[in-house]
Amino acid sequence: MQSKEKGALALTSFLLLMAWSGSWFEISATGTYTEGLERSPTISTEYIIDASQESFEMSIENATPLLLYWIEREDVTVNAEDTGNGSTNDNSSPEEPGETVEGGCQGSCLDQARGAVQVVMIALLVSLCLSYVRPSIYLRTGVLVVWIIGSVVIVTAVPIAAAYDFGVTGTGGSEDSSTGGFDTATQDNSVSVNQFAHFEQSEDAKVRLSGIAFYFDSVGFDLGLLDEVDRQGVIDQKPSPGDPGYESLIRFHGELEVGPGEILTWWIFTSPVLILNLLGPRSQKLEEE
Repeated sequence: MQSKEKGALALTSFLLLMAWSGSWFEISATGTYTEGLERSPTISTEYIIDASQESFEMSIENATPLLLYWIEREDVTVNAEDTGNGSTNDNSSPEEPGETVEGGCQGSCLDQARGAVQVVMIALLVSLCLSYVRPSIYLRTGVLVVWIIGSVVIVTAVPIAAAYDFGVTGTGGSEDSSTGGFDTATQDNSVSVNQFAHFEQSEDAKVRLSGIAFYFDSVGFDLGLLDEVDRQGVIDQKPSPGDPGYESLIRFHGELEVGPGEILTWWIFTSPVLILNLLGPRSQKLEEE
């Protein structure tokens, strides 16, 4: 391995180290109660994700109606089959006996995405080193393939994993938050789906220049706002405007945007080294062969 190749390998190692240790993604989440609460309370959350943890700041606009809602409602547990709940994007299959399903991941989806990023970074260094030690077009092409795979993992897998852990892309199960995760950081005030009658939710995602945007909408009748004697009637028959129980209707809209941080910048900085490696002249060892 020549000195310039050692220098290129050292430079790539430095860039990957900076990518790993810097901020990964910045998440901006805004959720609004569009119907059912006065003055449309809005929950805003700012997340910063790095290689080991997530830090966040949360604020609530027009907080008083939301705080009264949490205080006045009763915590109820209702069988999901009895409430007539449904989700427009629920494609989950029945859970097999003994099978553990937690949001589609065994544990934290974001931790698994972190592990995948670590693997592709190590694979990039190893493949680059091999292309210098035993230069061939196949190994050099392999370096580029690893870089492309790593780009896909960083740009898509990490944001989707973060959104999944947040709850916006949840499965719509009975233990999921009725707000897609927006209320899970509000001092144990999360209201689960199984406390609603005729609950419906939908999710969507769009790719923007600034990142990936996730959308969440839900609507249902919160049984915790009703007297116990009135709940069964709402469960049996979906109320119409003016009917008893219609006042318990809660509608929510949330938007979550995941934008890249320093990790993507440092990762892109490695591309010139890889291009020079792919287009560079064959080494003396290869010429002798």
